[in-house]
Amino acid sequence: MGALMSHVEHLSETIGPRPATTDAEERAAGYIRDAFEARGLTAELQEFDAPRTYSWAFVIYHALTIAAAVASRWYSWWSLAVGVVVAVVFWLDLDTRWGLSALMPKGPSQNVIARHIPRAGRGERVAKVVIVAHYDSARASLAFGPGMVKNFAATFALMKVCTIAVPVLIAARLLPFAPRLEPWAWYVTLVPAAYLLVPLLIDVHRELFMKYTPGANDNASGVAALLGLVDRLVPESDTPQPLTREAVTVHTEQDAWEADVIPEGSLLSYSPVAAPPRPVESWTDDDISWDTGVIAGQTSLGLDSYAKALQAKEEDAASAAPNAEAERAARLFGTTPSPPRRQRDPEPDPGFDIELDGMPTGPSKPSISDDTAPFTPVGPTETVGEREEHVRRGLFGGTRKEPAAERKGVRDWLGIDKDFDARKKGTSIGSWDNFSDEDDDDGTGWKGGSAGVEGIDDPDFAASIAARIRRRVTMNVDRELTEKEVWFVATGSEEVGTFGMQAFLKEFGPDLRDASFINLDNIGSGAVAYVTREGMARRYDSDRRLMSAARRAVREADLRVKGHEYRGLSTDATPALARGYHAMSVMAFDVNGRLPNWHWATDTADNVDEANLETAVEFVTALIKEL
Repeated sequence: MGALMSHVEHLSETIGPRPATTDAEERAAGYIRDAFEARGLTAELQEFDAPRTYSWAFVIYHALTIAAAVASRWYSWWSLAVGVVVAVVFWLDLDTRWGLSALMPKGPSQNVIARHIPRAGRGERVAKVVIVAHYDSARASLAFGPGMVKNFAATFALMKVCTIAVPVLIAARLLPFAPRLEPWAWYVTLVPAAYLLVPLLIDVHRELFMKYTPGANDNASGVAALLGLVDRLVPESDTPQPLTREAVTVHTEQDAWEADVIPEGSLLSYSPVAAPPRPVESWTDDDISWDTGVIAGQTSLGLDSYAKALQAKEEDAASAAPNAEAERAARLFGTTPSPPRRQRDPEPDPGFDIELDGMPTGPSKPSISDDTAPFTPVGPTETVGEREEHVRRGLFGGTRKEPAAERKGVRDWLGIDKDFDARKKGTSIGSWDNFSDEDDDDGTGWKGGSAGVEGIDDPDFAASIAARIRRRVTMNVDRELTEKEVWFVATGSEEVGTFGMQAFLKEFGPDLRDASFINLDNIGSGAVAYVTREGMARRYDSDRRLMSAARRAVREADLRVKGHEYRGLSTDATPALARGYHAMSVMAFDVNGRLPNWHWATDTADNVDEANLETAVEFVTALIKEL
């Protein structure tokens, strides 16, 4: 058994039926929250009040409509008013708006919300995706029995038509010529009212005698797929690691001397460190004892001893090695190194003289030598005998002559002679367009200093190159998944009127106007499909962008997933579509286009196919890549 099926079995068997606003629903919410947090996400419980059932609200709708039809024989205007009000409120209730369901006795329920928010640059807009699945289960009903559920779409549509037909027929009987049709017109009004007795009795029977289903397919399967998508979409690095304090390696005084990190002649006052030293960003007089040279919180070191050691080291280096300036002159000009200079007195000297090739340069300020710095010829040239020499003026006023044979300047690097005149050459060329690309070895042509790449004139060239570099650098990271802000929402109280989703949209909807809502419901058995239309009152087309991305995802991932219209009760995508959000449901249907084991006692884990769950996860993953 895989991880997805383990979620289904825990919710449907270990916890069992999960009616809205009950302790079992709360335990299921806790299980989902623990699963989110195990992946490293921070889970939030959004609490709200929801009705315990929708059946009694529908009983009232049907009873009032029947009463209005019967009373219209004597109280036509009052009956018409009641019939119209009932029809309007009933329609709004089916459309997930306000209705009598909101007035029924309520209890506490909750949504479980977790978010994966990627790192984004300043001003960068990150695509948002909301994945939804409800975790409560429904009470069984005769309307979903094996003998009746095959005609559910027709019977439900007929119920809506009859509820609206009653006030329409009452209004027709108020027309001037209608009294001549009585009492036959009244009998006609009673016909749709009589049909409403059937759903009324079914709802009463449901509340009094039917039990809650295990809810394996509806909708532990959707929750399992949602948790599977958490593993797919949230990188491992998001999982919080336990904070461990690095071990502090304590070195002894002997280790310090053996490592040769202490200057000779210095005095080391060593004491063991009980805790890591505090960082000192800047030292003040309070941090340093100028008598002993001790820095607060650090290993103490005598400053006077340290200065003496540095002076001794400099004297040794001066006596053991030739003068640095002389070495440099010898290397550059081919002269013989001069004897090392006498160590100067430490008294401050406003300047000193240096000699290059025996030529005094005059007073100058001390500078740091860089043996690797290139020597670029500057100044006029002179001809001495048969050898051309270059007169150089130093940084500090000194001059010297450099043989042309030893000079490595810009002319040699560019391959031009001394007679080259840049102004005359530029005037003769005239424009960048006159540069010739005939001699280019790579065939890319002259691009004015830019790389010769096809499409350089394309205004999107820079963006495309940057995207290519990002793909190569992050080839092991699926950026289409990890760089999207994904909300994982497990809703409660969906089976009593999508109250969990309505509460979520009421609180978080303003921030998710541009988000894509993907609802997972009843995906454990049958053929996985994306829903093209749904809704109980009005039929809402699923978001066009989501459906287009779904078709591309099916092609790219090579999945056997098709579009299918859903003609059943509301899903969590219905209130989102009704309020103008970008939403689409993912469900699974049998060969007859129905939901297997829907709201019936056979909705157990044994009738859930794990392959279906994996297909749904694969499809949604591919779908999110296309968004």
